[in-house]
Amino acid sequence: MRPFVLFDPIHLATLAVTFIIIIVATYWIKHLDGHRLEHARVSLGVLLLVHLFMQLFNSFSYGLPWQESIPLHMCDLSKLTIALFLLGYGKKFFFCGLFWGSIPAIMALLTPALPFTFPDAEFINFYYGHGLIILGVSVSVFALNQSPTFSDFLWLVQVTLALAVILFFINHLLGEGANFWYLKDKPPGDTIMNYFPDAPFHLIGLIPVAIFAFFLTYLPFLIKGQSR
Repeated sequence: MRPFVLFDPIHLATLAVTFIIIIVATYWIKHLDGHRLEHARVSLGVLLLVHLFMQLFNSFSYGLPWQESIPLHMCDLSKLTIALFLLGYGKKFFFCGLFWGSIPAIMALLTPALPFTFPDAEFINFYYGHGLIILGVSVSVFALNQSPTFSDFLWLVQVTLALAVILFFINHLLGEGANFWYLKDKPPGDTIMNYFPDAPFHLIGLIPVAIFAFFLTYLPFLIKGQSR
């Protein structure tokens, strides 16, 4: 297997194919009638849950630390919450899936911490899983006409900060292989966190950047509401 190289032709082609599939699938689902739309919604929710369940075996398949099989990264939680929303479990799950899964999943696709490129199984699974997250959010917004308010944004920030405190202690309890939400250390590879101070002072940049990313996620809905 060849090492992963950021923005090489394989990476750029994978990004193009991923986002084309998301756009086409969202457009197709948006134009389905009542029962077929409901079937597509449920099917997408099931696909997300199945992928989340299969992650439990990732540490064995890819030789990762066993802690990596625990689905507690932000994209994992967005996968769970957007799936629950698509399966009919309430709008609070949509808000979590939207804010935790939009910019974080896109950034993961743009700057993945992967050792090898296509056709490595971890590479394919990574892009499939994160692409599913963005597709779930896209379908929720454009096909199911969901949108957050400013109070929903504030609620999500509070929930995220509370979970960050819990996960900070979970990371240290689980040991060296646990780094959920990158609260214990910066991720490997080329990411925006390379410009942050060394851990644990990277949290000084990480927390405000995360809140700003959430606001950027909310901004199009704010602009759309004002235009109305």
